[in-house]
Amino acid sequence: MIKISLKPGIKQFQGIALTPQLLQSIKLFELNNLELEAYLTEEILENPFLQTEDDIHGEDSINNEELTPDNDKNDTETNLDDLTSESGSSDDDYSSTYDDSFTSSAYELTNILEETLPYRKSINEVLTEQANLTFSDSLDRHIAYLLIGNLEVDGYFKTDILELSGNLNVSDVKFREVLSILKKFEPVGIFAESLSECLYTQLKQMNLINDPMNHLLENLYELANGNIKKLSKICGVDNSDIFKMLKDIRKCKSKPLSNYSEESITIAEPDIIVKKSLSKWTVELNENNLPRILVNTGYWEELARKKISKEDKKYLSDRYASGKWLLKALEQREATILRVSTEIIKQQNDFLERGLAYMRPMILKDIANELDLHESTISRITNSKEISTPRGVFQLKFFFSKNISKSDGGEDISSEVVKNKIKIFINKERDKILSDSKLALLLKESGINVARRTVTKYRVNMRIPSSFERKKIRKLVT
Repeated sequence: MIKISLKPGIKQFQGIALTPQLLQSIKLFELNNLELEAYLTEEILENPFLQTEDDIHGEDSINNEELTPDNDKNDTETNLDDLTSESGSSDDDYSSTYDDSFTSSAYELTNILEETLPYRKSINEVLTEQANLTFSDSLDRHIAYLLIGNLEVDGYFKTDILELSGNLNVSDVKFREVLSILKKFEPVGIFAESLSECLYTQLKQMNLINDPMNHLLENLYELANGNIKKLSKICGVDNSDIFKMLKDIRKCKSKPLSNYSEESITIAEPDIIVKKSLSKWTVELNENNLPRILVNTGYWEELARKKISKEDKKYLSDRYASGKWLLKALEQREATILRVSTEIIKQQNDFLERGLAYMRPMILKDIANELDLHESTISRITNSKEISTPRGVFQLKFFFSKNISKSDGGEDISSEVVKNKIKIFINKERDKILSDSKLALLLKESGINVARRTVTKYRVNMRIPSSFERKKIRKLVT
């Protein structure tokens, strides 16, 4: 028989207290510079001691107006200078949790933190989410990320495809294929390359496209000049029909992102910049869109000479300490982002020098081990930051992919390299179409040992038809 009894006792264990300050520091890793700017704007509104560098440089003097709290002063009056004598300086209240453990064991808990700060999704995030759901092939996703990063603020796409594809040593045909899919994303008309294409996409969704409307969209210049008679002849309709068609066109938006506020259109400068100085790659944070704030110590010292209630004293001391903590957390964020991005570029030097075919296989754990950080920290940073390189602007996660072992026992290669080789073999097909088994054999001859089923998996992910289907297509076009 089992006896159950309740006995009071004390149990001792080691752990890390996830204070609001520590949670805030961890959360800052997730934000890119634009999101950070919005977050700091809210913090500045709530904290009287936080100001931007521009605000502080522009001040002529500190406001010397007396505080007039509602509380009765009497015995509760005290001087803020007493804070240092009661329990140490107020910013020291939080300093004990901001030590070396923050960069080691504390990170082990971040993978279970699901807190999210409320903010409106940017168009970049909206499009990236659609891309992640649409593209199963990682190369297609990488191209989609690159195209999203080159979208104009108004929603048009005006970048030279040949230049972009050339930077990555990927065919412009592949870029065009991905772009054609992106043009089907929401909002309607996104990635249009001209006004007529933007209008066409919207009118098509409204089932208002016909031959006369097509002719009208091809001659918008005449419409802008008011040449109604000429348009009637071109479109093969009466003048009244032209005016009806014009009324339909007015239902459309001339800019795909006209419904988005400027704040939500965050297709802008990247967070990190990579440059080549002589023979060495250098990594730096983008100072142009990196928010800078300061704690106004002068204002704090001014208040310290005034007599206020204990309640107001506590509020102000908490705000001042919180501001000091935030500055420390921001410094930690910048330093960690720089360390991570520098190591990524170090690992992917061959990609920068020679192109996509030389992308090195790399997972989050590789960077985490190298920098002695937790894997979840690397994940938080790479999921939201963009980096500008001479080969284009990429999300940091672009540089991570699985590895494939080489048959000769040499250094492992990225799965992206294998996929790229498969595409090269297929693109060079002539009369003889290559089966998946033959592709696996060709890969083995080039030093890459993969099974036939792996080739099939990669081919399907890249949306390349089977050898049987490719044979039928070849017969139809020849």
